[in-house]
Amino acid sequence: MKNKIGIIGGGIGGLTTALTLKRNNLDFKLFEKSTEFKEVGAGIGMSSNALKIFDKLQIGDKLRKKGHLIKRTILATEKLKTLKEFPFPDELYCIHRADIIDVISNELDKSSYELNKELISIENNETVKVNFKDTTSFEFNTLIAADGINSNSRKAIFPEIKIRKANQVIWRGITDFDINSDLKHTYHELFEGTLRFLFLPISDTKIFWLAVQDKKNFKKDASISLKEYLLETYKNFDSKIVNMLHKTAESDILENELADIKPNYKNWYKNNTVFIGDSIHATTPNLAQGGCQAIEDAYTLGLCLKNNRKTAFADYQKLRIKKVTYIVKQSWMIGKMSLTNNRFKKNFLLLMLKYLPKKQYQNRFKRVVNIDYLKKLENV
Repeated sequence: MKNKIGIIGGGIGGLTTALTLKRNNLDFKLFEKSTEFKEVGAGIGMSSNALKIFDKLQIGDKLRKKGHLIKRTILATEKLKTLKEFPFPDELYCIHRADIIDVISNELDKSSYELNKELISIENNETVKVNFKDTTSFEFNTLIAADGINSNSRKAIFPEIKIRKANQVIWRGITDFDINSDLKHTYHELFEGTLRFLFLPISDTKIFWLAVQDKKNFKKDASISLKEYLLETYKNFDSKIVNMLHKTAESDILENELADIKPNYKNWYKNNTVFIGDSIHATTPNLAQGGCQAIEDAYTLGLCLKNNRKTAFADYQKLRIKKVTYIVKQSWMIGKMSLTNNRFKKNFLLLMLKYLPKKQYQNRFKRVVNIDYLKKLENV
């Protein structure tokens, strides 16, 4: 086992790492705490940076067939009055997270991973020993932690790194819906004071929606269901939004509190353990880049390990940290600006959304999806 690379976590980041290592003929073993590879029932925006990497890993077209192409954005009021409309400057698909997990995991050999392996502790010295709840242990020269924002690996190696709460609640749901010409290939985002509502097609017949509320205004009585609460909270929104909520089954609504990791980290690695994705630089979803950045991490780290094991961790962090820091900061700022009780700030936000040049939105998107830095690794 000592010559293998260990991977903790079988989500999108961990599986992409495994596939990258496989394509580069590097020996590894992946561990997932669940009894199967699975993801929560929600969608994810897959922009061109991630899709281009999946093209390099030979699964890009399989994923495109699973999703719905998004061609334009519409920013609007709660009544769907358009404030700004602009096309995406590059491809973007909305895909169910579970479909991504299925496509990647099906590319892996069953002998390269183990399920039902819950991490208990890490002994991180000259080699890395990982201990699991079932009393088994494994030893590696390199350990890659991809176990999400609540990472047990990070708590063991970097206990000083804390999760930062945004004090906003988010709900996600998927429902059957009539995807007419107004909705097809379109991402909508609606703003109303301390409420936001976002929706986009995830297929030709289903809508993926997200609702966000300032946490201090979240006051659900225990006597009503979550669906009833959302219908009451968003009752003044356009009838399409109310209809989406009506059509969504209560069991299909997911609730979370938004959080990230403040980008003041010094290192993404210690000794022989290195972190990727949400385990080290979790971001709020306002730029739809959490999963995409984990994919970039996975591919970049895999190439660094292939090119030079001795400097791989430092090379990987140097290539990735500037972009990730920008995305985490921008996403946090957008989230904070988008919800407000103050009438003046609300009106200012609507004016800014309406009159900010389209090029500014598109230039930010281009910066976020740029992966030219990978040429340095691929040409080695």
